[in-house]
Amino acid sequence: MRKHWKVFVGLLLAMALITAACGDDDDAASTTAAPTTTAAPTTTAAPTTTEAPTTTEAPTTTEAPTTTAAATPLLIWADENRAPALEPLAAAFEEATGVPVQIELKGFGDIRNDAVQQAPLGEAADIFVGAHDWVGELASNGVIEPIDLGARSDEWVDVARTAFTYEGQLYAVPYAVEGIGMYYNTDFITEPPADWEDLKAACDEIADQVEVCIGHANINDAYHWYPFLSSEGGYVWKYDPATGYDLNDVGVDSEGAIAGLTYLDSLIKDGYLDPSVDYGIMENLFHNGQSAVMLTGPWALGGVRDAGVPYAVADYPAIEGNQAQVYVGSQGFFVNAFSEQKALALTFILDYIATADVMAQLQELDPRIPAFLPAAERFADDVDLQNFVQAITNGFPMPNVTQAGAMWDNMGSVYESLFNQSATPEEAATAAAEAIRAAVAG
Repeated sequence: MRKHWKVFVGLLLAMALITAACGDDDDAASTTAAPTTTAAPTTTAAPTTTEAPTTTEAPTTTEAPTTTAAATPLLIWADENRAPALEPLAAAFEEATGVPVQIELKGFGDIRNDAVQQAPLGEAADIFVGAHDWVGELASNGVIEPIDLGARSDEWVDVARTAFTYEGQLYAVPYAVEGIGMYYNTDFITEPPADWEDLKAACDEIADQVEVCIGHANINDAYHWYPFLSSEGGYVWKYDPATGYDLNDVGVDSEGAIAGLTYLDSLIKDGYLDPSVDYGIMENLFHNGQSAVMLTGPWALGGVRDAGVPYAVADYPAIEGNQAQVYVGSQGFFVNAFSEQKALALTFILDYIATADVMAQLQELDPRIPAFLPAAERFADDVDLQNFVQAITNGFPMPNVTQAGAMWDNMGSVYESLFNQSATPEEAATAAAEAIRAAVAG
């Protein structure tokens, strides 16, 4: 097990190192979309023992009271995928501190807006789960509290910690990282296609055996289609690992970006990508053995395994000879900056959630790659997760800047226009670049 774990964790750390390397490479960083976060530090090493570190060390910045009279409940917002792992912790926390814990179910897509609107009014949860690309907006609105992991910082993979770092401060305790790869049905494709040309050839061979060969996400999904922008040298904002994003350097209409978008346009024109397919259709087709490939992330593993379809996971296919570069995301737990129980909230996260057992359960409930190294050890023999680690090794964390909304909206329009054949790649890229520049200028 030690050998497997070192390979698994080594790949996690390699993801951070390669991200930094991409930022330093003149051929990559000068033309590729940058991570949404600072480049991962290269000095943090993974634990060298398979024994999970204890989680009782108190946070370095807060002290939780051990008793309280008529205590106000600690409120947590979590969606239905994460709440089951948190609910069993409530009784133990109340016994130790005298403070009850209330877990309120909230749709993941609603949490960010509700936090921004309700936190200043004193109506938001003390703790809430969220994604790292929310950080810029939440931090700029003063909604989230900076977090100091202290001596425990090396218990998390670097790329996850840096994903939640904004203007030099960490704003969440990470629990997962994620990115897209390729699921393929082994009844149709026995060896994973290395690039899109190989995938096209495989689809040609099985055209009469499947309803759709390549299942994909919604046509305006800027996250899933990002490899076509970045893999040939395009970028949204220029990135330097030493200084972060240069929001004044927009590369959506750069030569590399247009080259990648032109290749995507050819796949649509040639019928390999069907505009009528969306995320739900993609899953249904793959689960029912009616498609050969599904392009998405580890969160889809549960459904694929339950469907019983023969499958394997591989890297996202290379694009015109260029290694695919996908967006890497991270998820974690935020502390409400307006909470009157911030010390208790941080104690609950660090001493109750940040354990190998709970972090592993979170992964089992909603499959992603554990960002907490002791939990990652539990899945060292999970070939699918290890393949997803490989798939995102060359990826970039999504931007977490406040202007990210302009990026998502305008890049979504680029891909939608290509699928609808309503604009050329040059026209779509130029319009999006101008809109993103205008959003930055304010």
